[in-house]
Amino acid sequence: MASLREAIDKHCRSCIFDDLAAGTWRQQVTFCAVKSCDLYEVRPKTTSTIPESVYSSHGAKLAPYEELKAISESG
Repeated sequence: MASLREAIDKHCRSCIFDDLAAGTWRQQVTFCAVKSCDLYEVRPKTTSTIPESVYSSHGAKLAPYEELKAISESG
């Protein structure tokens, strides 16, 4: 039986990961914008630095995700 964390990770990965898109599955899940999802607040987020090329391929700006990283590192 999978742990709750493993089940959430598996769900998020199967929902959003595209192996043809830029970034790892965790980087792609970090960029998830489906705030109505019940798992949005507990989705897995990357703790590693996201390359600028991944930001631009997702049409994202660096600042909000660097803030997310800083919060996750301090908590």
